[in-house]
Amino acid sequence: MDEREKTWHGVRAASLSIVAGVGHLYLGEKRGYVLLAIGVALLLVSRVFWPKAELLYLALAIVSAFDAYGFAKRGHGLF
Repeated sequence: MDEREKTWHGVRAASLSIVAGVGHLYLGEKRGYVLLAIGVALLLVSRVFWPKAELLYLALAIVSAFDAYGFAKRGHGLF
């Protein structure tokens, strides 16, 4: 895979990470399931108990997008 393809895979994965974890699942990384579960739990908590949990979800989605892009480009993410 050349550098241009890696960039486009990273951009697609980052854009799919609007839903935290889906970009990782697109790339075939196993921790996408964990991120997706945490994201769904945060959204449920924000709707039922604590509305400010949406900000935590937003932060998770942003970090997930950067991590998915880094994984696609370099082969490893932020963590």
